[in-house]
Amino acid sequence: MRVVSADPGRFESARRRPVGRIGGCVGPIGAGPREALIAALGANASVLEGGQPGQFVADFDACWLGARHVASAEAFATRLNAKGLREIDGAFALAWFDADRGLCLARDPVGERSLFYALTPHGYAFASTVRALLATGLVPRTIDPVGVAQYLACAYVPGERTLVEGISAVMPGEIVRLTTTGVTRTPYWSPPAETQMLPVSQAEHLRADLRQKIETAVRRRLPAGEVAGCSLSGGLDSSLVVAVARHVSKAPLKTFSISFGDKYPNELAWSTLVAEHCGTDHTILEITPQAVVHHMDDVAACFDRPVGDPLSVPNGLLFREVTEHVGVLLNGEGGDPCFGGPKNLPMVLAELYGDAKNAPGDPFARERTYLRAHERAYDDIGAFLTADARERIANDVLERELAPLFADTRWGTFVNKLMMMNLVLKAGHHILPKVDALSGSFGVRGRSPLLDRQVVENAFTIPPQLKLYGAVEKYLLKAAVEDLLPRPILDRPKSGMGVPVESWFYGPLRSYARERLLEGLPQFGIFERAYLERLLSPKTTGLRERRGPKIWLLITLEAWLRRVLTAPASTT
Repeated sequence: MRVVSADPGRFESARRRPVGRIGGCVGPIGAGPREALIAALGANASVLEGGQPGQFVADFDACWLGARHVASAEAFATRLNAKGLREIDGAFALAWFDADRGLCLARDPVGERSLFYALTPHGYAFASTVRALLATGLVPRTIDPVGVAQYLACAYVPGERTLVEGISAVMPGEIVRLTTTGVTRTPYWSPPAETQMLPVSQAEHLRADLRQKIETAVRRRLPAGEVAGCSLSGGLDSSLVVAVARHVSKAPLKTFSISFGDKYPNELAWSTLVAEHCGTDHTILEITPQAVVHHMDDVAACFDRPVGDPLSVPNGLLFREVTEHVGVLLNGEGGDPCFGGPKNLPMVLAELYGDAKNAPGDPFARERTYLRAHERAYDDIGAFLTADARERIANDVLERELAPLFADTRWGTFVNKLMMMNLVLKAGHHILPKVDALSGSFGVRGRSPLLDRQVVENAFTIPPQLKLYGAVEKYLLKAAVEDLLPRPILDRPKSGMGVPVESWFYGPLRSYARERLLEGLPQFGIFERAYLERLLSPKTTGLRERRGPKIWLLITLEAWLRRVLTAPASTT
C-alpha cells in the first residue's frame, strides 16, 4: 500500500484512448468550423460527412456481440438499426447516414457514451461533446434557463436538454434521425417492464443468475494483456467489483482510494480491508482543499453538462493518478440505481405519509418530491434566478418533463418505478457521463460492470422484497457475492464518501467561494445577487443550514459557464 498526495499541478496526460470521439454534419460547414470540431474532439477522432448512405462512425469500448468481442468498428456496419443495436453489449455512440440520407445518431442502452446535436445555418451537426459543437462557432452560446433550473434541482441535467439553447442530447437506448423535415426520436431499448419480474420463490435462481451476469460483465471489462485498475471506496459496490475481478482473473490488479486527510471522516479502514483481502496493489490518494480549488476549473471544463457532485474534482484527481499506472479502471457505479440503495427512502416515506411541502391536491406532488429528494436547491430555484429567468421556467416545466416517467404503466410498483427513473435519469445523465468525461480526459477507459446491460436487465427481474429484505439493503446483490468478501463489508451500513464541503466553505475556501459566486455568477445575468449574498452570509437563524452543497453547486456552475459556454469560438 502506498499513500500519495494530489498536489496542485498539471491536469493532462500523454495517454490516449485507442478509439476517439466522433462528430460530423449533414452538409459542408466550412474549413474553419470543421477544423475546430476535429480539434475539440481530440486524438483519434472520427468525422462523418458527405451524406453517402452506409457511411458511419463509432466511438466504442468493451463491446460484445454475443460471445464475440468487437475488435473494430466494422462490426457495427450491419447493425445500424434498432434490432441490431439491441444485440450489442458495451459502451458505444454511433452516427450513420441511412438509405434516404437521413443522419442517424444512437447511444448504448444505459448511456456509457454521450452524443449531442444542433441545427446550424449549414444543417445539423453532431458531436460526442457539447464543447466540440460550441467550438465550431455555428451554435449561439445562449444559456437555457430551464437547463439551469434542472441542474440546480438535481446537480446534473437530466433528459434531452443541455445548458445551451439549441443543443440537445441523444438519450440512452435511442436512435435520433435528423432530416430537413425535422427530428425523429425512436427508443430501441428500455429497462424490462414489471411483467418480467420473477417471484420471490425463485430467489436462488435469481441469485445464481445475478452472480453469473456480474462475473461475465467484470471479465469482459478486464483488459487483455495489461494490468487493470479498480476504484475502491470500501463500500459494497466497489468492493464486490474488486473481489469479482480477483475471482475471475489472477492477473495483477491495482486499486485506488481517496482520502481527505486524518481530520475528516474516511472509509480507508474498509477499502484497506478489501485490498488486503483481495491481494491488490493499493494506492491511497490524499486530496487537500488547495488541490480542489486549483483544479476546479479543469474538472468543470471536462463536462458537457455541469455536474454538481462534490466528488467530481476528487474523481478527476484520481484519474490523473490512475493514468500513470493503468489504462483501464473498473468502478462500482450502478449498485444503488439497480439494486435498491438507500436514496429511494425519502420518496418511499413521502409516498406513504405525504410530503408536507406539497399543497393538498397538487397534480405534480410526486414530481416535486422526486426533485426535492436530491437534496440540492429545488425549493430555492425561485430565489436563485432573476424574474426573466423565472418566467422561462414557469408553468411547472421541470415537473411536467418528469410526469411521463411517473405515469408509465410498465412499472406499477412504486419502488420499481423509482428504480427505472434512477437508471434512466441518474445513471444515464449523471453517473456514466461523469465517468466517461473524467476518465477520457486522461486517456483512461472507465468501465462500469454493474451497469452492464445484461446486469441491468437481470436487476429488473428481481422483486423488491429481495432488494430490501427487512432492514437489509441490496439483499440479493450481497447474497450473490457473499463468498468473495469479508463479512464486515457485507454487514456494514452504507455511508458513502463525503467531501467536507461544509467545513471547507466556512474555512479554507471561504474567500474563493465569495469570489466565484459574487463576482463570477452575476455576470451571466440570470442569478439574483441578493440571494447569493445571503447564501454566503455567516449569519443564520435557528439551526445551521447545510449550505455547503449549494455553494459547491453554484461554484461548479460558474466554472462550467466560464470555461465551456463562454470560451472563445472558432473563426467561421
